[in-house]
Order: sequence, then C-alpha cells, then structure tokens
Amino acid sequence: MDIRRTQIAYRCPACAEATVGFLGGLTAAADMLRLKCSCGESALDITKRRGGGIHLSVPCVYCGENHGTDISEELVGRDALTALPCPFSGMDIAFIGSDEQIASAVTDSAAALGRIMTALEAEEISDIQPREGDADDTAIDPAVFDTINFIVRDLESEGQVKCPCGATRPALRYTDSGIQVYCESCGASRDITALTPTAAEEYLTLSEIILA
Repeated sequence: MDIRRTQIAYRCPACAEATVGFLGGLTAAADMLRLKCSCGESALDITKRRGGGIHLSVPCVYCGENHGTDISEELVGRDALTALPCPFSGMDIAFIGSDEQIASAVTDSAAALGRIMTALEAEEISDIQPREGDADDTAIDPAVFDTINFIVRDLESEGQVKCPCGATRPALRYTDSGIQVYCESCGASRDITALTPTAAEEYLTLSEIILA
C-alpha cells in the first residue's frame, strides 16, 4: 500500500465522531502531523521516529485518555487493515488502511460503540468513560492486558477461540480479577484470573479458549 494514500482514523472521546486523514502528509519536511477533530476537543498526533516507523498518540473514546504506540513502516504499508486497541478496554480506537477499509472500520466501530452505550444505558459518550477518582490504586498492570491479548489473538488465528454463536473474534475487558474474554454478539465469556504479568504468563500454555 502506498503510504501517500494510506488513511488513519480515530473516534473523538468528546463528541464520538470519527476523524479521518492521510498519512501521506508525513514527509521528510514534516516530522509530525496532527489530525484534529472538527469539534476541537481532541487530536491524534503522528510523529516520525528517528529509527523508522511512526509514533501515535491516540485519543481513546472508551477511557478518555491518550494512548501512545509505535507502528513500523511495514505495518503502515501493508495491504490489510491495522486496528489499534485501547489497552484497558480492548476495544479498537484507531485504524490504518485504505479508504475502503477505513470506511468499513469506522462503520463497525460506530456499531460497537452503540452497543456498549446501549448496554450501559449511557446517554452521553462521557457516561462510559471513567470519571476522575474512579481509578483504583490496585489497578491491573497494562502488561497483563498485553499478554492476554497476545494469547487470545494467537489462539484466534489458529481457530482455537470457540463461541456458542460461532463468532471468531472476541473482545477483552478488565475485571476485578483480571481479564474477561467475551463475545460482543452473544455475550458468552471466559474470565482470566491474572492481576500481575507473571500470573498472565501462566496462561501461555493454553491450547484453546471456550466461551460460555
């Protein structure tokens, strides 16, 4: 994929609208791009890394924070859609791909957000975001999510994540005891008890995940 035609999109945590832009503006003369929502309340920052690739600072519609992540040139230039998740909710918050891929991903992300707001009986986007003071001093290390997400996606690629409704791509979210792997379609789930990275690594030997 030609980076000049590659698009990137995110959903604003203030107004929930999707903002789409081109990565092609990131040239030798421009080491940084800012993709700003039309409401003026958020912006996705794209910065060239000296060693190659780019660094993204992505506003998160689910937790209201900005998440930083590094993307390689190979990932930016591949033909498949790249989706970037929130490390706390597991929901996809930004997308890199062609215009057709981005249009489809934006539509799907709007539907996923709508389902969550309905489930939580939320009237405003801010109703699903953590409020100041809600954070627990014993919050789970984000490395736990990274490890469990790796395990789930690896098993998913092998067809070893099984759901009663037949869905093949589960979502992840934090629970008081660790991570829950769940199906957005039917609600089937499996709880992973892991509050530390060491505990999460014990699940590396899993051969399948069955949601119920």
